[in-house]
Amino acid sequence: MLSLGYWKEKEVEINEKKYSIDLSFDNVIRVFDLMKDEAFEEEERIYLAMKMFLDCDVLEKDEECNFEMLIEGFNYIKEEFLVADKEETGPVDLQGNPMPVAKSKELYSLTHDADYIYASFLQAYGMDLIDVQGELEWDKFNALLNGLPSNTKFKEVIEIRQRPFAKGKGSQEENKNLRELKEVYKLPGHSVEEGG
Repeated sequence: MLSLGYWKEKEVEINEKKYSIDLSFDNVIRVFDLMKDEAFEEEERIYLAMKMFLDCDVLEKDEECNFEMLIEGFNYIKEEFLVADKEETGPVDLQGNPMPVAKSKELYSLTHDADYIYASFLQAYGMDLIDVQGELEWDKFNALLNGLPSNTKFKEVIEIRQRPFAKGKGSQEENKNLRELKEVYKLPGHSVEEGG
């Protein structure tokens, strides 16, 4: 999360050595895509993600480093730099372990909605996201994404996905139009449900 009052060094310590982290928004998006890629085992995904974040192979540079250290470094990066708000954690059991919670409906995809995000940044901020790849950091990108005005294409698409179907008499035509819009803008793997 972006902090205006406190500077946080974008580094991770692995085996008592500090490494700079590449938290440019495009690199973070590639890591997110990698973490969903089932062509790799979980260990491979973490290893590759750390190579992307650190722009090096820590295991090759440091012969005393082991995979557990990489996992610890990965979890640190995830918790410190990628989780939106650590204070908004879900319920925990008596031992402090997270309890299962109902999955919230996904409203957007950084990959699937890339065109809408790109156009909206250009419209709202005059910022060409392609030109700032490798420069604009994830926390700044996220703050700008969340602050997009409602008249941008990205926010319009989100509003359509969230808009409930009307109830009562005379709402059939309105619901037909909304269903068509929801069908056009639905995320892959999602369905257009009556009532949400």
